[in-house]
Amino acid sequence: MLTNSGRNLEFNLKIIHFVFLFFLLLLPSFGHAQIDIQRYTTATDTFYWKRYIRIPKPPRVNLKRFSVSRSSRTIDTFLEQHLGQFPQFMDDSPGKFSIRDLKKRLYAIDVNGDKHPDVIFSGNSEGESEMVRIWLNRSDSFEFVFEDYQYISKLTKTGNRLVEMQTGDVGSSDSYLYFTRDYRIVEENGECRFIKGKQVVAYQYTEEPMKYYPQPIPFISKADTMLVRASAAQQNEPFIPYLDSFGNIMAKYRKKADGFVLAYKTYGKGEEWFYVEISPSTAPSASILYDMDKMPTFIRGWVSGQSIRLQP
Repeated sequence: MLTNSGRNLEFNLKIIHFVFLFFLLLLPSFGHAQIDIQRYTTATDTFYWKRYIRIPKPPRVNLKRFSVSRSSRTIDTFLEQHLGQFPQFMDDSPGKFSIRDLKKRLYAIDVNGDKHPDVIFSGNSEGESEMVRIWLNRSDSFEFVFEDYQYISKLTKTGNRLVEMQTGDVGSSDSYLYFTRDYRIVEENGECRFIKGKQVVAYQYTEEPMKYYPQPIPFISKADTMLVRASAAQQNEPFIPYLDSFGNIMAKYRKKADGFVLAYKTYGKGEEWFYVEISPSTAPSASILYDMDKMPTFIRGWVSGQSIRLQP
């Protein structure tokens, strides 16, 4: 009797031990362990590190606010000369754009202040992206002077002249970066020139700062190594195949970098994060970024307060 009881006790202990090991193996799935690449989905990606308000797309300027009176006459004259440059609006196939649609994307705006309404096109290109194109009114003709992707995000006029412009570029449906490009518009020897300024890039899932500094503060990295992240958190997992990166890491630096601090966040106990704009004077050794070779590109993202030194 005692022998049988001993065997039953031994059997019960083995069951308890097995159950304990089973639950122990399950613990990683309830914690923050790295997701197995075979089980990676965009849903698990979102679950891990997109629990915050994301930065907005670059704003889109309402160009109608800048249009001159009786602009329809200017648009009609322009189309008499340049309709052939918009083949995407000339196809009669069902579902295609029409000439009426084209006119909604043309704006008569005095760009160079000569009181002759110029023409800005902002709309669909022949491909998936949008385009911005500008023609200057030369009284008897229209001169093509500017082109960029995708739409105008900022316009600044002094008097009747356009002096600064910014374009916003969010790419096509499979793009994941937001770009803005700055231009200065100057008059030289009677010619209107669009001078490239800086380009800024940010990952579309970047955490939006709650409050920006009134004035940016210069910074320099403390060491040769620095990680730029999409959010104010040290998240090194899961591995994200389509970005070829881990967690919220956007870029890695192997040389000292500098730039400006735009915003600040703290969790207390000395854990500080800074939202920065990094100068293109130093390029990252690895990143999820692309299309930065056309203009000097400033990178925006979050860095740990332990990795940079403020230089007020």
